[in-house]
Amino acid sequence: MEKLFLGVAREIITPEVGGQLYGYRPDVFSESVADDLTVTAFYFKYGNTQALMLSATVCLIQTELSQRILSLIEQNFGIPKKNCMLSATHTHSGPNTAGETGWGDIDTKYCDEIFIPAIRSAVEKATNHIQPVKMGTAHGTSLVGINRREITEDNETVLGQNPWGCFNPKMTVISFADLNGNKIANIVHYGAHGTAAGANHEISRDWSGIMIDTLEKQSGALTAFFNGPEGDVGPRLSNKKTVGDLSYVRELGAVAARDAVGIFERIHHYTDVAVSVSHKKLQIPLKKRISVNDAGRMLEIYKDHTVNLKGMIRKHLENTIQSYKDGFVDQDAWVVEQTIIALGDLVFVSFPYELFSEIGMRIDKAFQTKSVLSLSNTNGSEGYFITQDAICRGGYEVRMFLYGHIQPFCDDADFALMQETVNHIKNIRNESEE
Repeated sequence: MEKLFLGVAREIITPEVGGQLYGYRPDVFSESVADDLTVTAFYFKYGNTQALMLSATVCLIQTELSQRILSLIEQNFGIPKKNCMLSATHTHSGPNTAGETGWGDIDTKYCDEIFIPAIRSAVEKATNHIQPVKMGTAHGTSLVGINRREITEDNETVLGQNPWGCFNPKMTVISFADLNGNKIANIVHYGAHGTAAGANHEISRDWSGIMIDTLEKQSGALTAFFNGPEGDVGPRLSNKKTVGDLSYVRELGAVAARDAVGIFERIHHYTDVAVSVSHKKLQIPLKKRISVNDAGRMLEIYKDHTVNLKGMIRKHLENTIQSYKDGFVDQDAWVVEQTIIALGDLVFVSFPYELFSEIGMRIDKAFQTKSVLSLSNTNGSEGYFITQDAICRGGYEVRMFLYGHIQPFCDDADFALMQETVNHIKNIRNESEE
């Protein structure tokens, strides 16, 4: 019987003080370092199958940049890029590795001189120091997150806290031990925004950093956080908002740490598991573009906006008008590339979106014998992916979803994404068999 081998490594990816902190506005810059940012590599080898999971404590990673990094990993280490996951933890207190219109240009100097070299170094160390391991898993609940689509007295949907709104309280801890029972690595999976620090001026991993440090100290094993469907989930802060300052990072981080350690301590059995990987191009139906005349009328409203959502909408309208000049033909579907890494009955699924929590829960519910852990902001950054019922309420995430591409997704795109993903999981096979 084949054995699972694992190599883990971590590198520091803290930027120089003075750079942009990405997530709120392009004019927020760091003045100090609260805690170091990191990238952590988990390299799995099972027979001829290789798989890699990377957790980077940044907000988002541009799709083009993600694909460039995964291609470099394939070229330098022989790990197929379709077997890799590069995931951002979604802290809003890190450098600009996304470069989205309205939020500032990508920090190419940081990416070239710090981010990419650190990832390469972490992968090199992980692949060079593998050992046979067994895996243990436990699930629990945590109230670190809360639905953030608050509905005001005026029936507007704003970013805040919605105590009756959907969110997934499930927290999963996966632990790996060597054949002598010594713990060597942990993964924590949960879905919530990394915005407890607010539009601060300190570099920080946000609340998940405290959770990771605490579990690492308690277990003696290298630990990383992989963010789940967090599109509509903010941190449950005592100020009744989803943004705060470093005091709220410490406060919520302590809650997350308590929950993660408690779940970890319920792991009593470590077993041999097989590794399967799969990659598929999902097809998500699209609507047709708005007319060039409608785009022109809307552009008159947004033409002077350059920042955040309104700046993004302006760019969307300009691109739409240009698409008619260029002779663009409407497409039937948008292709979403998806990687699955299954460790036994535990299935990690990549999404290059800020996925709404309900979508992840519906995918997981489709399986009785598997536990499906959806990863947001993985292998790219393509905006929010919302649920159909959210469209009627509107709000920030909905507008981001509707104006993310020249052609918007169909209203029930969440159902299409769920169906495609469920079918992908059902048909998973070992890529080494091809």
